[in-house]
Amino acid sequence: MRRRFWAQLVVVLMILALIVTPAMAQKKKSKTIKIGLLYALSGLAAVYTKGTIIGHEIAAEEINAKGGILGKQIEFVTRDNKLKPGIAVKEFRRMVTRDKVDFVMGIISSGVALAVSQVAKEMKVLFVDTIAQTSALTGEQGHQYVVRTNTNSTIIGRTAALAAAKQDWKKFYFIGPDYEWGHVVNNDFWSFLQTKKEGVEKLGDLWPKLGERDFSSHITTMLSAEPDAVFSSLWGGDLIAFIKQAKAYGFFEKTKFISTGAGDLDILKPLGKEMPDGLMATFFYAFDMPVAGKEKANEEFVAKFQEKAGYEPKSGDIIGYVSTYMLAEAIEKAGTTEPDKLSTTLRGMSFDTVLGPATIRDFDGQSTFGYHAGFTYTHPDYPFKRLKDVTRAEGEAVLRTKAEIEKAREEYKKKGN
Repeated sequence: MRRRFWAQLVVVLMILALIVTPAMAQKKKSKTIKIGLLYALSGLAAVYTKGTIIGHEIAAEEINAKGGILGKQIEFVTRDNKLKPGIAVKEFRRMVTRDKVDFVMGIISSGVALAVSQVAKEMKVLFVDTIAQTSALTGEQGHQYVVRTNTNSTIIGRTAALAAAKQDWKKFYFIGPDYEWGHVVNNDFWSFLQTKKEGVEKLGDLWPKLGERDFSSHITTMLSAEPDAVFSSLWGGDLIAFIKQAKAYGFFEKTKFISTGAGDLDILKPLGKEMPDGLMATFFYAFDMPVAGKEKANEEFVAKFQEKAGYEPKSGDIIGYVSTYMLAEAIEKAGTTEPDKLSTTLRGMSFDTVLGPATIRDFDGQSTFGYHAGFTYTHPDYPFKRLKDVTRAEGEAVLRTKAEIEKAREEYKKKGN
């Protein structure tokens, strides 16, 4: 009797399996491509990242209206990492395990990006870095599951160095936030400048903590050294606070100032007329300076962004837009969002974007977008400063070579990493 019961139970379970499994499989088959967006959406980074989300959304709306990707609609899962590595790692894991995202895009802080990258490697999930720019992410600490769709600290530092080398400045002082980003970009600038200009001298380094608001001691220390120029990797609210305080000391009349990212609207608009003229400012994108041949595409993006956000797009905003299109194109080519195949497809792939052409390099996953340096000036048509005498460096011309990347990775491993 007991044997007959178990035999009947097995038959029933087999029948249920035949009935339920296809239904469950159909339910699990996603009708969307789910993308995780992981940014610091509160605190000092919010001025950069809120518009980036809008850029992602505009691209998704356009792509979905044309039928989506592989016949599926794009769906975003957005999380705030609060600019903290621990929170970012936790949210990354939750998006992958609970929200079932296909891959994750985002991050603004270099330190946070490095932490997230290690988790992506561990979980074998693709992480697409869109804003954070430490060269170590795709260099020393690069791996199969991380790619970058933006410039990096090497491109930024070396672009500034090329522009500075054309000036008659010889004595330099350095200031930057005391974490990954500040140290790497300051080194990228200084090491490259020495190869482009003879007789340059470093007078000193200052490393205020991220979020510093009183720069008076830093300002007086640098002025007392009488440098020809100061190179700064301060950003966001820190940079705005520094410029406002330094003006009171006559800082910008006494020395030249080279500032990474100060040519972006994130800085120019909040400062308005308080931004001094004549600062050497680097920038990725300017809404009023489209790439040749991309004028119409840029105009259309600017109009859509202004309608949705109420202001002109910044560098981070357009990179959210462009990055979404780059991934959509790569998914179509790969025919899947499976991490290994998508990562392999991205590497070596070239894109024609509103920002111009770019390639994701096959050996490090780093994009080759160009970068700019110019000088601030008062424009009669805008309540904020614009840029003139602009020079552009193409990414491939200033990035580390494959041999340099391989050497850096070997040295990193030797240190026990």
